[in-house]
Amino acid sequence: MLSQYEVTPFIAAKMPQIKSSLIHAGLSLTAYQAIQVLTDYTKQKALEHDFHAVQKCMSLVEKLYDKGNTLVRNAVENIFIYSFSTMMSRCNVVEWRIVQSYMPSELYSLYVQQVLKSKC
Repeated sequence: MLSQYEVTPFIAAKMPQIKSSLIHAGLSLTAYQAIQVLTDYTKQKALEHDFHAVQKCMSLVEKLYDKGNTLVRNAVENIFIYSFSTMMSRCNVVEWRIVQSYMPSELYSLYVQQVLKSKC
């Protein structure tokens, strides 16, 4: 089980290109803040059409969700999954379909559930 205290080092080890964004004033970010950094990076890469990086991010988030404790899973759901709607609005149809193809099925199912709940 991955605790909230392990999220920042876990992401930094897998994504060294955002390591500096994960450290603020010499302190590791909270799980929610770290997931937000990863979310922002994923959105940026989608808009830059760096779909290989998007795929890597999706895979990392899937691992966080699968291995994470309840707090980590909630952070993924409330930050990363929630961001899919804003990502979709910034991408054209083709870009969105490509991004969607890299979404692990469990994360996409969570996104669909969120969308359906918001329409009720």
